[in-house]
Amino acid sequence: MTSWVLFPRLHLAEVEDQTWCPSWLREHSHLALARMWRTSNSKNGSPATQACDILLRSLGGPAKASQFTFIDACAGAGGPTPLLESTMNKKLAAHGFKPVDFVLTDLWPDISAWEKIVKKSEHITYVKDPIDATKPQRLAKPGSKECRIFNLCFHHFKDDGAKKVLASAIQSTDAFMIFEMTHRTIPSLLNTTIVILSVFITTLYDYYWSPFHILLTYLIPIVPIFYAIDGYVSCTRGRTACETWDLLYSQPDVDLSEWELSSGEQTALLPFGRLYWYAGVRK
Repeated sequence: MTSWVLFPRLHLAEVEDQTWCPSWLREHSHLALARMWRTSNSKNGSPATQACDILLRSLGGPAKASQFTFIDACAGAGGPTPLLESTMNKKLAAHGFKPVDFVLTDLWPDISAWEKIVKKSEHITYVKDPIDATKPQRLAKPGSKECRIFNLCFHHFKDDGAKKVLASAIQSTDAFMIFEMTHRTIPSLLNTTIVILSVFITTLYDYYWSPFHILLTYLIPIVPIFYAIDGYVSCTRGRTACETWDLLYSQPDVDLSEWELSSGEQTALLPFGRLYWYAGVRK
């Protein structure tokens, strides 16, 4: 069932997008997103597990998915990639296919977080230099197809930038997948409220050793305010499938004749967390 969109899309300013945003505040956000991807409270598994299932279906099943290298285009602190890689390769192995590789990239590389991730998996690597998702560039090894993944990040791009991101994917990859959990819908706004309130618990878990983070969460509530601003602003930036595809159709120089576009949504976190996805696959 498709959620109702409540109001027109607005591209308001997020704190995390600003060059003056402190690195520790951006790190706090990245850790929260990574934790959300891992959280499982239903029989369908975590959002990362469900995203992997959607990815497999969209690519045409294990045989076709085994031909790809997966590029996390805006990886942050790693988000769902460790779980995507583990889940994907277990499913491929069950069908007799070799494991596939995942590559972490970002305009703001979080090297310290990525180093911890790659130590735990031989099938995850990273690019240490900043990678701009709006510029066409192929990162998969020769002989491998490339699937570019945007995990909860596509809403950060204004329409002009989003057009370039999609055009780049069409021009230099064989597939792309966009996942979002913020949108202009009632379930998304309610789920965002839960995430904002959860910071009062998760800060104790992630930063119990840091008086600095404790101070800015409980006594001078900068962290909760940051979560509230960026959380609700992210919701105002959410795009529908039609709005997303219009960004492609409005570019006459982008050839979509060999591409199949699809989209959908499903509950990924009870009670309100909806996972919205938009996929493009070269036929």
